[in-house]
Amino acid sequence: MALLLHLMLAGVWASTIVIHTRRLFRLACVEQLRRWEDERVRTGLNRIWWWLGQDEFWRGVLPDSLRAIEITTMIFIIAWGLR
Repeated sequence: MALLLHLMLAGVWASTIVIHTRRLFRLACVEQLRRWEDERVRTGLNRIWWWLGQDEFWRGVLPDSLRAIEITTMIFIIAWGLR
């Protein structure tokens, strides 16, 4: 039972991280970064860094993070009630 709860929590947070990482790459217009020596990689990383400082990116992250915290709290309360 505990393993199932851990997997659910890991899934909730992993999906949140994956969704917003993809969103960050889309906002920064970063496609496939193949070689680290390439100038394109440096400009892509600079754009990612720039978007991390913008409110537009964080306005999307905040509600989803709060939802993940809410689900984590609900799972914790349910698990606590099952004991």
